Amino acid sequence: MKDFKAAVITKSNKPLKLLNIKFKKPESNQVLVKILYSAFCSSQYGEISGIKGKDNFLPHCLGHEACALVIEAGIGVNKVKKNDLVVLHWMKSDGSDAGGIKYESKDYPKSINAGQITTFSEYSIVSENRLTKVPKNKFNLKILPLMGCSIPVAISTLEKILNVRFGKNILILGGGALGIPMIHYCRKMLLSNIEVFEKRTKAIKKCKIFGSSKVYKNTEDHKLISNLKNNFYDYIVDTTGSAKLLSKILKYPSRGKTVLVGVPRFNQNLTINTLKLNYGLKLLGSYGGDFSPEEDLLRYLSFFVKTNFNFKEYIDGTYSLKKINKLINDYKNKKIFGKALIKVTN
Repeated sequence: MKDFKAAVITKSNKPLKLLNIKFKKPESNQVLVKILYSAFCSSQYGEISGIKGKDNFLPHCLGHEACALVIEAGIGVNKVKKNDLVVLHWMKSDGSDAGGIKYESKDYPKSINAGQITTFSEYSIVSENRLTKVPKNKFNLKILPLMGCSIPVAISTLEKILNVRFGKNILILGGGALGIPMIHYCRKMLLSNIEVFEKRTKAIKKCKIFGSSKVYKNTEDHKLISNLKNNFYDYIVDTTGSAKLLSKILKYPSRGKTVLVGVPRFNQNLTINTLKLNYGLKLLGSYGGDFSPEEDLLRYLSFFVKTNFNFKEYIDGTYSLKKINKLINDYKNKKIFGKALIKVTN
């Protein structure tokens, strides 16, 4: 087979390089796939811009949510076969964990690292436990990559970590890729008040379209402060990763559940009076919301299709792999509020 194109990060805070990668055959417990669509996650922007700190794996491939066709399954792979349609996800599912790999390129002098899953490329070798088979010709291909990270992580956090219930009140910090599906889910679960903190004008508009009860854009809003002081919220979810914002929210008394989903900068710290924990604050973490792809992926996908989630409004743009750096710049310049897709191959 011919070489294939991959977007590779070689230096932090620099444009990705589109390199020709030499084909490799999958080894034991690995699967060679042809990427159809990939989604772009804030985690990738964090890697590219250095939000997560020093990158010890440069140069490396990127991406962790996509839909693809299986080209070849390595020895020991039992869950998929050639020509299966699959969703690629960063959370582990059934199957073996094959570990990372290294690629070579005639365009770059060093070996290129890749983890158990990467998706910003025409082809990819992924670990068996990072993909899940889905039915062919049942779902729009453009919505399948969304089931690799943002939507299932958002919903699994609400369902499994917070266990949200009918008639309760929730405050969602951030109306973006995670916040929007949370609004939709809470509306369908008939929560009484679905309130959002969001500063960006276009994102505020999206929150209202998806059914938020109220959107605050200032932490000094009197109604927001009153609600926080009076323990109005049964649940608070942070999707922003802003330690500064969360510190402001948590300075007020709270006996509800607060869960942290967003990823903060590596040098940011949350400030909180720990006495609040004694008084009933339940501060929780969410690692992927305990999303179990084998059990949850098709269930969540079917739910969002049946409840008429507005995927068209959620997807802010579709870019070619050649335009990956334009996508990154658009994200940096706050032109993307929901999700962006990369159409990789036909």
